[in-house]
Amino acid sequence: MTSEYSEYFSMLDTLAHQLEELEQLQHKKIQAVRDHDLEVLNDCMKQEQAASLALRSLEQKREGLSRKLGLEKAPLSKVPEILPPEERVLAQQKVEQLLRLWERSRSAQQAARTVVEGDLRRVNKQLEKQGIDPQVEEGYHTAPGVPPKGLRTDFRA
Repeated sequence: MTSEYSEYFSMLDTLAHQLEELEQLQHKKIQAVRDHDLEVLNDCMKQEQAASLALRSLEQKREGLSRKLGLEKAPLSKVPEILPPEERVLAQQKVEQLLRLWERSRSAQQAARTVVEGDLRRVNKQLEKQGIDPQVEEGYHTAPGVPPKGLRTDFRA
């Protein structure tokens, strides 16, 4: 196997591992909601943000390696067909694993979202029963929904 493909396959393995961790995190988040453990839920949300950044970074790396290998126009599912014959079997295994993990991660993420939203609706109903408007609390200010046009942040420190 050439070093270019080794690097690409290694990156796919790293991406698969990251998706597995994200799936586990979603299950942990669901349990935190069921246990009404806000501290664990908050920790899960922070870890989820970090995982999203890591996935973004891996996707950029994948795009760069894809360009380097001439795979940039092919969807991931078609990559094995484009590679040299001696690389196809391994590529097919890694791509299938990654696509399976992607679906499992999406499913876990949807389940977590459903549980969190359901719990928030229950909390809002309880607040309403107590005569508290769940949307407006004195001393609590929400961030503006949409920043003014032309307002940009420069992260290039």
